[in-house]
Amino acid sequence: MKQGKSLKTVLIPLFVVFFFGISLNAQSTIVKGRLLDVEGRPSKFALVGYSSNVGQTGQNFVPTDEMGNYTIQITEPGQALLLYSIPNHSSLTIPVLNDRAKNLTIDVVMAPYKYKENFDDLGIMGTFNNFNMRSPEKMIKQDDGIYRFEVKSDKKEIKYELCGIESCGRSINAPESKDFEPDSSGDYRSVIKIQDGKGIILFDPSKLLKKDVDPKININGSDYDEKVYKHFTEYSKLLIDINQNRQAYSAAGKDTKKYEYDAGSYIPDLINKIETETDPGFRDYLKLVYISLTIYKVKGIDPDKGTLFFNSISPENYLWDLIPTAFSANSMLFPKSSLDDLHDRFLKMTRSKTIKYAILVNRLAGAKYKNDMAEVKKLHALISTDYKDIKELQQMLKYFPVESLVNIGKEVPDFETASLDNPSEIISRKNMLGRVYLIDFWATWCGPCVGEMENLHKAYDLYKDKGFQIVSLSLDTKSDDVAKFRDKKWKMPWKNGFLGDQEGKKIIDRFEVTSIPKPILVGADGKVLELTNGLRGDELVKTLAKYLN
Repeated sequence: MKQGKSLKTVLIPLFVVFFFGISLNAQSTIVKGRLLDVEGRPSKFALVGYSSNVGQTGQNFVPTDEMGNYTIQITEPGQALLLYSIPNHSSLTIPVLNDRAKNLTIDVVMAPYKYKENFDDLGIMGTFNNFNMRSPEKMIKQDDGIYRFEVKSDKKEIKYELCGIESCGRSINAPESKDFEPDSSGDYRSVIKIQDGKGIILFDPSKLLKKDVDPKININGSDYDEKVYKHFTEYSKLLIDINQNRQAYSAAGKDTKKYEYDAGSYIPDLINKIETETDPGFRDYLKLVYISLTIYKVKGIDPDKGTLFFNSISPENYLWDLIPTAFSANSMLFPKSSLDDLHDRFLKMTRSKTIKYAILVNRLAGAKYKNDMAEVKKLHALISTDYKDIKELQQMLKYFPVESLVNIGKEVPDFETASLDNPSEIISRKNMLGRVYLIDFWATWCGPCVGEMENLHKAYDLYKDKGFQIVSLSLDTKSDDVAKFRDKKWKMPWKNGFLGDQEGKKIIDRFEVTSIPKPILVGADGKVLELTNGLRGDELVKTLAKYLN
């Protein structure tokens, strides 16, 4: 119960409950169990929390007791994701459906982080650089193999995480830390005291907890939740492999239009499970998995079957929140002419804030790029009044303002960055005056960005002799990623800059970059000529012809 409620507001609901004999926890799932580390021991830093949507940070965290026991109550109806965390261990997510009053027992033995084989990219971020993962500080390797970082601070303590040691690329706590602060995502920040204005951080690779084991999970009280967890784990591993495979494909400079992922027997096995499953709830879950794989270009996916599955699942189904990418597949499964009606139906019926967010942000972005300011104003009013409960959506209004800094006919926002090819050369708005140029916000990990490389090279070759220039501004984590990419098929023989530091973040915000690729065509007078529409695919050359022929 929140503090500050009047006696009246408390008594009225209690009267209703007692009068009609309804339990306060009519739709509350209570989960009990033990959470232990890989050695089977409890941790004083162990936490269990939950979130309502994939990708959201956890909330309502509870600590375990000295034996590792915990109890957590899920009161919000719908799909919840339990989040288990212990320092030096990979966080664990377990989906649980709160659709009725029930009790579950979930016992967990965690698995430690999986580390990289070498630490050539080892970095550190913390309170000293505002936890900037895009541009971490470097740790220095000493002769004894131990890495060292020294920081000066007038604070009593500093908090930090190491970057570039965990196999999936996430930032994690240092293995030798004695004190931690949870970051609500399942990881921890290490905490050290500052003495005489100086802190020394050491990382000894030999002290890493290395065990190639999987976590152990035992779920009792719900066959449905147990089945969903087991398949959700398998599905999550598949997505990790798909993303890593696709990133490697893009980084190699290959044509992403021809990319396909071979999942082996996964797809026929999935179809068989759908056709033979007797539990309608779990069958719907499996259908959503199939639908979601449409957007990953997995071999063997039948769009017609995906469309059939999509239409068979009600927008009210809680499971859409567990696999939100399934809804994202609608643009690939349905004709454009029917999407507005489909989206209107979901806005009216869905319980998923994630789907509401996706629909409205897509409409807001579309109106912005079309320069339809009447629609932008209409959406601002709608979101501000009817969707106040979706904080992320309210935040997006700032990125798509009614009065934009980036608009056709306006002077392009100021920017300044060093050239990746010649650090002494500064690329800026001022230096680019007098020529028509394309600003291209991109990254090596962005499939659509890599897919535009052929068009960019074609446009550059056609018009470079007429003064046309391209300024590619990378949002990669490391500038080395760009260098490796350019060593392959796509040389990008134009101006290249890097926005992976604090100054780069300011440019990203100034240009209202919410997704990439984001191309902007700028005239010789420094004013915006064209935005995204007309600057991608075959349209790019046609658009340039209007200004350069």
